[in-house]
Parts: sequence; C-alpha cells; structure tokens
Amino acid sequence: MRGWNDGIILLAAAGLVLTGAQRVRGQVLATHRIPAALALEAVDTAVAACAARGYGVTATVIDVDAQRIAVLRGDTAGVHTFEASWGKAYTAVGFAPILKLDSSGKVAAALAQSSAGQPPGTLPFQPPEHMIFRAGGLTIKLGEEVIGAIGVGGAPSAGADEACARAGLDRIRDRIR
Repeated sequence: MRGWNDGIILLAAAGLVLTGAQRVRGQVLATHRIPAALALEAVDTAVAACAARGYGVTATVIDVDAQRIAVLRGDTAGVHTFEASWGKAYTAVGFAPILKLDSSGKVAAALAQSSAGQPPGTLPFQPPEHMIFRAGGLTIKLGEEVIGAIGVGGAPSAGADEACARAGLDRIRDRIR
C-alpha cells in the first residue's frame, strides 16, 4: 500500500504545481525601455559636454539588463574608456535596487555610505567583475522604476565624468515617460 500513498502524494504535489503555474501563466511582467533615439541623444550630449571642457570620453547608455543601447566614443577618448563607461553604468543599474538610490542616482556615494556601517573584522566587499565604483554612472528612472543607466569614462576625474553623465541625463530626463 505504500506505493499507492506515494502516488497520491505525487498527484497532489503535481496538482499544486499546475495550479500555481496556471496562476503565474496569467501574469505578465511589465518592463520599460529607453528608446534608442533618447539613448543616442544622451550619449551625444555627455560626450559633447566633456569635449567642451577638453576631455576625451566615452558615454554609454544601458538598459536594466546592462545591455548597451547607445555608445559614443569621443574623438580623443582613450581605448580604456569604452569599458570604463559601461562599467560605471553597469554598477549604477546593478546596485540601484539594493541601495534604493534617490533621484540623483549617485551609486558611488550611496555605496560608500552603506558600507560605512560594516561591522569591524568582516571581509571587505568584493565587487562583481566589471563593476567600477567611481562617480560617473547615473541611473535613469521612469518615476521610481530604474530603467537603465548612463556611464561616462575618460575625464581626468570621476567628478568630471559624472558632470558629463549628468548633462546627458538632464538632456533627456523630461522626455522619459
């Protein structure tokens, strides 16, 4: 009789799984994306803002999955700036849900503040590969939803990178709807 009871338990479990699957099947996740035209405008503005100050940079806009939507490498930007701009945007979008960023989207400052309370004697934070914890990456939001990020790399300071990223974000912010 043990096999019969096991069969009933298996059927009951399968019924629960199928009931849950049907419930989930009716739900759809709503996602929002940054239009390519806006992403292009943001990177163009960011690179132009840095070029006006004499800095050769690359600007990258990514979606929430860290996929590049638009990239523009300035005329005098170094080879390292391509990955640096993406790494800063990747860090911004990756840590946005954890750090509960405000509208400034400043990841480096928020991460420093949150890690300041780390208990003594604990291991230091080990960032995932390719993340760059320096200013220059800003989240792009639709209301409170993070829908992407812009990153800039190549200026002589992280603050200058961030100022150029801010120029790119400010250029498109009012049209993100």
